[in-house]
Amino acid sequence: MFQLYKSRNFNAIINDTFGFFKTEGKNYIKNYIIINGGLLLVLAVLAFIIGKVFFENLFFGAAGQDSTDMAGEYFSENFGLMVGLGVLTGILILLVTIINYSYPLIYLKLLENNEKPDTKQLITAIKKILGKAVLFSLLSLITFVPLAIPLFAASALMIVLVITIPVAIALFAAYTCWIYLTFYDYLSTDNGYFTSMGNGWKMLFKNFWAHMGSTAIFYVILYIFQMLLMFLGFIIESLTGLVDSSTNPLGKMDSAEALSFFGILVLIGFLIYVFVAFIVGNLILVNQGIIYYSCREQQENKSLYKDIDLIGSDVE
Repeated sequence: MFQLYKSRNFNAIINDTFGFFKTEGKNYIKNYIIINGGLLLVLAVLAFIIGKVFFENLFFGAAGQDSTDMAGEYFSENFGLMVGLGVLTGILILLVTIINYSYPLIYLKLLENNEKPDTKQLITAIKKILGKAVLFSLLSLITFVPLAIPLFAASALMIVLVITIPVAIALFAAYTCWIYLTFYDYLSTDNGYFTSMGNGWKMLFKNFWAHMGSTAIFYVILYIFQMLLMFLGFIIESLTGLVDSSTNPLGKMDSAEALSFFGILVLIGFLIYVFVAFIVGNLILVNQGIIYYSCREQQENKSLYKDIDLIGSDVE
């Protein structure tokens, strides 16, 4: 069983994040796909339908002289459908995002009680905190988002200077770590939002360099992974373009059909990228949970009390 409550330095935070997936990875990912996979699939289908219609009208219309009128007429005739699909897609994106961020928190909370969480337990627990997670998102719009504007503006200037890029990464990592710790505290306790915000700030500075540094490391790992996915997509696209037109099905299409086909390929590639990114993004979310429970251990000495209870049970 993975040990949540444990005092950790920089190395321990990184090792235990990977250790969590080594110990719990199979059960964690399986339940994540069961709970969030269906919503992601529906979202992908809706995005595919909207994107397919958009690309077909954009590219097929671009081949004709009356392309602007054709596209405008199509969207006018199907305005209600497009708005409806757009609203539904927006709601699904919000729901998928909330579940995606809440899932690791709930999994770790159930693991705190020495349980191997199953799908039913996870769904029940997520339902209970869903409203609070939505409230956290709304309140963050008036707290963290305004604070982020000057911070990211300063970071952008640092990136331009190149030499200060590490400082910009450190600022971004520290800021997002504060948000995640606030999120964990708010949804794991009965504290109010601003109390959790203060607790998150205090936890960040309990071991600042370890917390900021490990967060930055995992962001770099995720960035490299995303770049590899994009590079792989670029290679596939380049190889497709090198195929001889005489043997390529695209050679039998006119220019508008070919453009539409490539547009759909780009869309499908984007959907796969987003789906994988959601799953791999759990790495940083679990990492923040490890930091949160490390801070809790420093405050409450949970592991010490647990060891005392185990001694008592052994005597019996």
